[in-house]
Amino acid sequence: RTSCLVATFLAQEAAMGAAFTIRTIGPSQRQKPAKPSPATAILVAPSSTMLRMADDSAANSMFSEQEQKLIEDLYAKGGEDSGDLKKALEETIPTMPPTLLVKLRQAGNDANEAIQTVANQLNQLLDAQLEEAKDTLQDLLEAGEIRKLDSLIGKAAKTGKLNVPFFNVLNVNIQDAAATVAATSKEDEEEKEGEGAASRLQILQHVYTRCQEEMEKSIPPGLALLNRLLRQEQEAIRKNLYEHYLTPQSNKITTPDGKEVELKGQGAPLVSLEEFASAIAKTVEQIRTVENAGATDRASAATMVESCRQVAKEARIVIGESYGIESSQVAEFQEGLQPVFRPSSADSPYIKGEMAAQS
Repeated sequence: RTSCLVATFLAQEAAMGAAFTIRTIGPSQRQKPAKPSPATAILVAPSSTMLRMADDSAANSMFSEQEQKLIEDLYAKGGEDSGDLKKALEETIPTMPPTLLVKLRQAGNDANEAIQTVANQLNQLLDAQLEEAKDTLQDLLEAGEIRKLDSLIGKAAKTGKLNVPFFNVLNVNIQDAAATVAATSKEDEEEKEGEGAASRLQILQHVYTRCQEEMEKSIPPGLALLNRLLRQEQEAIRKNLYEHYLTPQSNKITTPDGKEVELKGQGAPLVSLEEFASAIAKTVEQIRTVENAGATDRASAATMVESCRQVAKEARIVIGESYGIESSQVAEFQEGLQPVFRPSSADSPYIKGEMAAQS
């Protein structure tokens, strides 16, 4: 199941065009197996050419008037001082449209001076952030114990290090670890287990889960709940989450002697149905934006959208069980999501992404 936080990062990750893998050296790289050091880091060469255009000078034609204005404003803020431009980019990247980010990553040789300057500074900034992200992940992997690891993750979240570059690096390492485990034959399973291939994957997955949980503390409740549901593979646990967050809360108080007293009426759900539906809609729009920016393929985008659809269907069942299948709550929840999963127009933002929403 795909996390919507990571789905949100896809376009920016692809735009970075570089991957860093921290891993221990496998047996195929040495004559005799030896206990690896978890601190051993291997830096995979940047794959920025993956997203480079055949003719970068043609990139200017790719930018809309609105995008060119944003680039020119950034260029004007920077002036002749690259430090000022870097600062302006650092402030702008979090809110920069994914499509523009991908285009700028491709425009390092553009004939337009403003576009070329901003693009090159952006590339340098993102590459530096990836290096920092690699170091952050390395520090987490060297924590040595869960309690210390959790503390470091908390500190990284507070200092803004659990960002797009960090999740890019983390995802690449998880994929690498999973591939290593999958490639292990039965004959050398015991040997590989001794070297910690499986444990490395488990540690990385734990880091991923904890970082996601930390990020969820700082995002809207509806989006945080959706993220948890998309990460959760156990149907029973997902049902518990729906019931806990989306249905009315019982009004109970605990007396000094420990007894619970039920009060009349019910409290509001922890996450409103409107907010949850809005989180699903926004996530689908972001996925389509990523797809139309060329940062992910159609099949991957379809899989992520289908995961969101499945969550909406499961939520509707639980909401119906709580409020009644003919209730206004169920009707409003369905109506709010109908344009998302059954767009009435080919130009819908749930097909075309954010550019359709802006037009």
